[in-house]
Amino acid sequence: MKTTIFSQVSIDGKLTLGAGQSSKQLFSMFEEPDIQYIHKFRGLVDAIMVGKNTIQNDDPMLTNRYEENNNPLRIIPTSHMDISLDSHVFADNGRTLIVTTENGQDPEKISILKDRNKEVLICGEDKVDFVNLFRELEESYNVHSIMIEGGGFLNWNVFDQGLVDEIILMQLPIIIGGETNITLVDGKGYNDLSFAKKFKVVEVLPQKNYTLLRYQKAV
Repeated sequence: MKTTIFSQVSIDGKLTLGAGQSSKQLFSMFEEPDIQYIHKFRGLVDAIMVGKNTIQNDDPMLTNRYEENNNPLRIIPTSHMDISLDSHVFADNGRTLIVTTENGQDPEKISILKDRNKEVLICGEDKVDFVNLFRELEESYNVHSIMIEGGGFLNWNVFDQGLVDEIILMQLPIIIGGETNITLVDGKGYNDLSFAKKFKVVEVLPQKNYTLLRYQKAV
């Protein structure tokens, strides 16, 4: 499977203007062609994955608004299913997969979601097992390319397990700062360079409102 981290970040790698805030404030700096670029990329992949916090703070549709009937499968990993059923992704007819754990599953919520024609997959005991999840996505859901618009914690999990092939960043020319603010990758981190995940630069393209940065996994 080809896995792409796709994100909008500040120069200092921040995803929002503070913990619990929506990333939509950053999107206000984009113009229509910039938004179109994001949505059209969604039409090129089989699935899009975001974390629980993105659903809670942004409440996105996660659709391709520029190409009718060309929407990716929406995937939301959540270890404890502590996610609002009022979210947009659960209210429309789009195909949506919630991935949870053996110990975090909520039978009542699962029943409600299935009544709404949403799919639920148990993958992992206490934490979502992303290695097995990606294998299951290929084998059972015909997903061979996935776009991850995650927050720092989701991104850390897929980076840490060596699942990321490509990074695409739309870097805005702003500095946000904030030591507790969410960055592109949070989580535990590495304190030994030999463990760091290495990528090579394949494109740097200045645009009117941002710089497009593309990286590929170093072999």
